[in-house]
Amino acid sequence: MSNITVKRSKGPLVDPALCRCCHSIKKCRLLTSEYEFMGAKEVYSDMFMDIFGLLLSHLDGDNTECGICATCVCRLREAADFRKQVLQSEQMFLEARLRDNDRNVKLEVKTEAACDSDARDAADDAADRNDDSEMDSQMDETTKVEDVNNAQKSMKSTRNGHKLKVKEHLRTGKMQNLHRRLGKMLKPESPAEKSQAKKQADALDQNRMALSNTVTIVNCSYVCPFHNRISFYYCFYCKDQFTNPSELRDHTLSHDPTELFENSIENKKIPKIDITRIDCRLCPERIDDLDTFKNHITAQHQKVLYPVANEFLKFKLTLNNLTCTECGAVFPYFDSLKKHMVDHFGTYTCDVCGACFLEHASLRTHIKSHNKVDANFPCEICGKNLKSKYSMGLHVATVHEKKPTVNCYKCDAAFLSYALRNRHLIEAHGDKRTFPCKLCDKVYNRRKTLIEHHRRNHLKVFNHQCELCDQRFYLPSRLKEHMATHTGERNFRCEFCDKSYPRLQSLQEHVRSHSSDRRYKCDMCNTTFAQSGSLKSHMKNHHNVFDLDVSEGF
Repeated sequence: MSNITVKRSKGPLVDPALCRCCHSIKKCRLLTSEYEFMGAKEVYSDMFMDIFGLLLSHLDGDNTECGICATCVCRLREAADFRKQVLQSEQMFLEARLRDNDRNVKLEVKTEAACDSDARDAADDAADRNDDSEMDSQMDETTKVEDVNNAQKSMKSTRNGHKLKVKEHLRTGKMQNLHRRLGKMLKPESPAEKSQAKKQADALDQNRMALSNTVTIVNCSYVCPFHNRISFYYCFYCKDQFTNPSELRDHTLSHDPTELFENSIENKKIPKIDITRIDCRLCPERIDDLDTFKNHITAQHQKVLYPVANEFLKFKLTLNNLTCTECGAVFPYFDSLKKHMVDHFGTYTCDVCGACFLEHASLRTHIKSHNKVDANFPCEICGKNLKSKYSMGLHVATVHEKKPTVNCYKCDAAFLSYALRNRHLIEAHGDKRTFPCKLCDKVYNRRKTLIEHHRRNHLKVFNHQCELCDQRFYLPSRLKEHMATHTGERNFRCEFCDKSYPRLQSLQEHVRSHSSDRRYKCDMCNTTFAQSGSLKSHMKNHHNVFDLDVSEGF
């Protein structure tokens, strides 16, 4: 059962209702009702007809099927403004063309008069020459008369050509008629429309109004702005990391938003805000609905809020399943919910593939991927293909030339790998280079490894699926290894024994067992191993460290 409410000076709202523009179920306005915006009246079904020539059907039926959401209303207003901008530009273009045409007509009429004068002068000169040549022969006189006749015919043809051009320019009266029609379209039809145009020109643009509303709401309530990366939440102000939303909310209360929030907003980034707790900071009022809170601070505390909806991305963060605040859909991970929010708030669309984005910067980055050219940079020593020239140079320096490229940020020491640098930080500088997982008892020696563990084991981000079975993998290299189980290929054979392997790396590690090459060393007890897998098993069984980022060499 839908509830229809009427807000002062805005018109009826239906919740829930079907938006006929984006097909989402949310709070909507009615397409056929009259609303007031910026001092002028607007009917959205009429705006569709005026802007796009679209006549929407079945608008006289159930109110729950004749709605338009706030996001689509904003886009419709933008389309109306864009149409007006195009018409104004066309008017300016035609005015410039008409001025140029008038100038050309004057120049060509003047040219025609000059040509007539030249023709008369030529005829007079011919007559003078005829008087002076009476002593010449009759044949010469006849020839000169013919020359004069030819000159006069040429001048007459030139005059006719100019007259045709003048007639052609007179036909530009059609352009003048088009100019007048555009003027009528641009001319406000009523005083209300004139008032609306003036107020829209003087009003703040949509982004500035949304930012102003967001700052007011955060400063006057207990909502919790935050950043996120993968499955971690970060404090909006000090960037502390959390996996439990309750801990994030409690921590955020230690910061004063009136001093920090506005200066912490990243340029052109839509803020992400947890609205699990709203409540008013200015009085003891308990409020759990954002629209109710807006009405409260404007009526009770005289705060100014502009008529903008969806100023920021709204979330209700929980430790387990997450629910969309717009449609109620449930998602197991925050990344999935964030991608889903594009369906409600995405306004930047790629013209090439139709992908939609929340921010213009994301769209620009996406467009670059269409122009990206795959390039391989093979190593001249071992033949390995690298993704860039920089990667190829780094590969040669570290693998073949054994040059230390990883610098210690506390001294001048340099190392072949990050793992060796981390061991140096522990031994030389006393750093605590352990990163425990907050959801299980595993401990890692690199933050990057902890993040990968979280994605692989807790978020189950397996994006690479086998085409021949249902197995999915975290890394594409693991999928490639798995495919050998279907094909049975074992193309890498040991020259010292009869063992064969599906991967070159597996063979190389096996070959070390035939030599004294024990390049993998335990940082805690100095035991050495020929294979990385042996070192990992040793660290797991003896030191309770999982998924160690191992290094080659000492």
